[in-house]
Amino acid sequence: MPRRAQSGVRPAHWLGLIVILAVIGGGGFALMNRATDPMTGITELRTDEFLENAAALSGNIYKIEGIVDDRLDKWRSTEGRLFSVQISEGSSSTYLPVFVPPDYQGTNIQRGQRYTFKVRVQENGVLEVIELLKV
Repeated sequence: MPRRAQSGVRPAHWLGLIVILAVIGGGGFALMNRATDPMTGITELRTDEFLENAAALSGNIYKIEGIVDDRLDKWRSTEGRLFSVQISEGSSSTYLPVFVPPDYQGTNIQRGQRYTFKVRVQENGVLEVIELLKV
């Protein structure tokens, strides 16, 4: 007696279809929820170069990431604010002065919080905040 052809879909086909749908769904989810760094393309400030000769870097724009340590100034906020920011590189930490101009209308800065700063090196070696993001 001859065998009849099987009709229907085999379990292996179902499994393959489920895997393909999962890959497509996962890829779509990753594309829709990807994070973009708004400071892409900005050079990371090397603290050793900065501490060695900040005047040579004056006028340039860099990115730093660190924890706000303390407010260094005692003047009114209408004149701007000066913060000490702890930058960690490997096992060592460096503290850099970061000046927030009085007209800056961005994020409120709090001690102990981690931020990414877009800064311009001033002639006196202080880093002036152009933009900042809380990490």
